[in-house]
Amino acid sequence: MDIRERLNTIYNDSKKNHRKLIKAINFQGINLDLSRNIITSDILVKMYDLLRHFKFTEKRKQLFTNKLFSNTESQTVSFVSYRNSKSYDKDIDRMTKLYLNIKNNKINNYNGEKITNIVHIGIGGSILGPKFLSDALESFKEKSFDTYFVSSGDLDEISDLFKKINVNKTLFIFVSKSFKTSETIRIKSYIDKYIKTNLPKYASHIFKNQYVAVTANKELCNKQNFTNRNIFSLIKTIPGRFSVASPVTLITMFEIGIKNYKAFVSGIQSMDNHFYRCRVKDNLPINLALISIWNINFLSKYANIIVPYSYRLRNLTNYIQQIEMESNGKSVINDGKRTLNFTSPIIFGTSGTECQHSFFQAAHQGTIDVFFDFIYVKNLNTDSKKFLAANVLAQADLLFKGMKTKIPYKELVGCSPSNLIGIDKISPDRIGKIMSLYEHKVFVEGIIWQINSYDQWGVEAAKILAKKNLSKH
Repeated sequence: MDIRERLNTIYNDSKKNHRKLIKAINFQGINLDLSRNIITSDILVKMYDLLRHFKFTEKRKQLFTNKLFSNTESQTVSFVSYRNSKSYDKDIDRMTKLYLNIKNNKINNYNGEKITNIVHIGIGGSILGPKFLSDALESFKEKSFDTYFVSSGDLDEISDLFKKINVNKTLFIFVSKSFKTSETIRIKSYIDKYIKTNLPKYASHIFKNQYVAVTANKELCNKQNFTNRNIFSLIKTIPGRFSVASPVTLITMFEIGIKNYKAFVSGIQSMDNHFYRCRVKDNLPINLALISIWNINFLSKYANIIVPYSYRLRNLTNYIQQIEMESNGKSVINDGKRTLNFTSPIIFGTSGTECQHSFFQAAHQGTIDVFFDFIYVKNLNTDSKKFLAANVLAQADLLFKGMKTKIPYKELVGCSPSNLIGIDKISPDRIGKIMSLYEHKVFVEGIIWQINSYDQWGVEAAKILAKKNLSKH
């Protein structure tokens, strides 16, 4: 029986009861309001049985004990066990040491001048998390450094940046698990050439002291003359998109300092603990995942619009987009057969008030079926927060209830469900919790859809073909 058939059975068993779902789950400053969903309390309770059917508890334990196996890659999935281990504590100590040495001018440029710029180079999972964190935690930045992010294989991006900064006073952080990622290596080659051409006097010093590698391929970095002091190891069994709690976010420490960075990590770990230990009915990732499965596989809503009503959180959707679509955008299940179910929805969105003035018209009156995650700050301590909260509630209510009128072109259909995720404040701890929440939501979905959420062979195939095409020209 496929998921759709199971959900039909659950619906038929529950249709005599119509208890409206009035459910809100709270956990340490995060509130999940599920009341604007097209589902009853009885149905949601029966959906908890899906977890038992697919041996969820056993597989969750495997995830937390480094025993969950990715059969397509012949390796375990280690990101949760690693970030709750002493190994990560040691990595944070190494990150802290480098941060303090740069900040206190113990590592400086050729002229003994303080390093003032930090440039993070990476793509995909190597940059989306750090870039989101940079925006989200702007209010917590120490302002000791100017920070920049470069990801494009179009070298105009790095060229434009070099017009703005003093390269001789810059620390470059190259992030690539394989250290073969074409975009990252392409940018590195440009930087190498620029320094050798324009700063020949300083070149050897910059390469030795101002180049940092975050990678699982230490041997390749050694061959490229990176000093061991400046190589931070990544674990091969951690997918890049699940690596925010690792040296991948070294630049985040340079931005917000040691105390705030540790608070961010603590937020991730506390949501990990909540997901592992909290009972099902009060478990945020589990309920968010089951509602998503209901919307996709029963209500046939194949697009999930994620809308943060906060300027600081404007790039959260980009991060979640990769987490979800690269993980669960699969059509083959674990036994090698093609699935009969829809898996990952199309995810898109940006800051809320911008969405309202771009594509919300289609959601209100168009012909596409969608569901929403509205993310907003609940603490109404400013006029701005009150304005945004008012808009969140207005949009969620209209999308859910619709609006009847005698004038057809003014009528709003409604029937678009939404989850309201309220945060009491934007802080390193809360941001860590939100990122971990969506990571675990993806895990639950993958278990029920019976797919491997931790490989990405479609991405790999395109990379290989691009290299072949490049070699022809």
